[in-house]
Amino acid sequence: MAELTFPELQQKMQLEKKKSKDVKYAFRNAEDIYTTFKELKSDWSVIVTDELIELAGKIFVKATAVAFNDERNEKYQSTAYAEISPVPVLNTQKGQFKQMQEPQWTGAVSSYARKYALQGLFAIGEKDIDEYPVEENQEQGQANQKQHPNNQQNQVKYIDNIQYQEIIKTVEEFAMVKGAPFDVVANFVMGKYQIRDFHDVPVDGYNVVMEYLNAQIQKAHGKKGV
Repeated sequence: MAELTFPELQQKMQLEKKKSKDVKYAFRNAEDIYTTFKELKSDWSVIVTDELIELAGKIFVKATAVAFNDERNEKYQSTAYAEISPVPVLNTQKGQFKQMQEPQWTGAVSSYARKYALQGLFAIGEKDIDEYPVEENQEQGQANQKQHPNNQQNQVKYIDNIQYQEIIKTVEEFAMVKGAPFDVVANFVMGKYQIRDFHDVPVDGYNVVMEYLNAQIQKAHGKKGV
């Protein structure tokens, strides 16, 4: 059995995304992470649980991933949320058909939440390094753009640090008026937009997120005034 510190365990859990014949994009799921962890045969144990919670009138799966080592007396955990929205519907010439039955959809949402809880626990990178915008070294970024003029067209542009801080401050205000913990509200909003971190908000989505947050704040203030 391999004896690993938790940082060493996280390093060994950096599994790559995979592609399947039916899907055009690369992905990883909770089962992939479980398999990678079991193959390590380390002295760590992992438990993932989930529960249903209601937030802002919507039902979410709250998944909690816990890694513990009794010998070291260490324990770490991460939480992720996924909304249980209506089952997606396919429009065909023969009419509308649900992509899956309700129990299957609930299981899929649960698996989605568990995947992000596990990714947060093991600090698994969600993007390839080349997809991250260069922030600290502007000159290097400009040089790369000159050498690869098509990169800018193919890459998604994400919000800068100023916009990120504005979102964080607005989320803090939202949490305060709701009387809820910041991390619960933050995870709720990130779950709504299917992101792991507010740094992942595209530039085009900044106003969408801010308008939603401000609308929720106004709504919360209105309820308090009644």
